[in-house]
Amino acid sequence: MAVPSREFLISEVDREFALQHPEAPRRLNANDPSQAHLVEQWNAMYHEFLSAMVDSHFFRFFPNAPRPLDPNDPSQSTLVEYWNDLRSAIETGTSQYDWSNEPKTADPADATAAATPAAPHTDPGEKPELHLHLNESQFKEFIHAWLESEHYMGDTAEVLGYVAQIVGAGEESAVVWLGEALGPVGAIASTIVVLWATVHAFGTAGRIQEQQGFCYGVMWQVCGHANEQKGFTDWFNYSAEELREAFYDGVAAGREKANTASVHNRVMLVIAYYQASGHDLETARDMVLNDLWHQIRESDAAPDYLIWPVPASMPTD
Repeated sequence: MAVPSREFLISEVDREFALQHPEAPRRLNANDPSQAHLVEQWNAMYHEFLSAMVDSHFFRFFPNAPRPLDPNDPSQSTLVEYWNDLRSAIETGTSQYDWSNEPKTADPADATAAATPAAPHTDPGEKPELHLHLNESQFKEFIHAWLESEHYMGDTAEVLGYVAQIVGAGEESAVVWLGEALGPVGAIASTIVVLWATVHAFGTAGRIQEQQGFCYGVMWQVCGHANEQKGFTDWFNYSAEELREAFYDGVAAGREKANTASVHNRVMLVIAYYQASGHDLETARDMVLNDLWHQIRESDAAPDYLIWPVPASMPTD
């Protein structure tokens, strides 16, 4: 799970700042007194985005950690150290700990040992031979049966078990076969959004929020995840409450769409595809969320990237 770069963070802040301040110069000048208020607002947005980005990755490692952390609580000192280290990884590209892998445990009860960020994986040695392998046609038949059935796939473990059975042909071939059976993985939204009404009475801002909510609704429903909270602020002619309503209307539509077996199973299978490609479960879910988002968004004013599983709140001035 690679952390975002500072360049990515700045590009997201620039994008959102331009949306909220269309009157501002394309490139701000910190030495121009007439732009001082804009520079101050950009810096505030930068730190808000940075904190949200750090939180998003930190709580993947420590889902049971206190929210927010209290730097004045001695019992949380190690967790605070990890949070600051992760912020440094994003801002400077350097860190004391390895944030490229999932933690050894999700329980931060013993933050000094058990919850230490994981070291790089070691080579487990030669993989034992399996005596039963599926051939390509059997495997594709299994995938299509799942997509056409009315049975809900409980998790990705079953399909990954079938992938494991065909590694006799090579792991790379197994992933290729899974991708071929699913069709273009990046086009997952073409299956999910078909028949979804697109004539709601929302303008650009409300429409963006509705589309984001739809993507989160699909993924939250498939992954058994409750609705998360997102902060909203007034934007142009839209009140914060109108934008909130648009977002959660989209969530409801997405949950309804994902409640059909064919959509549910396709999302599960694409998550499994990314897992079989070497990504951990949460990263795979993040990738599917963004596959869906990149297919469904209608406006270049929309952000390029959505954060899983907690959506980023709209920044305040």
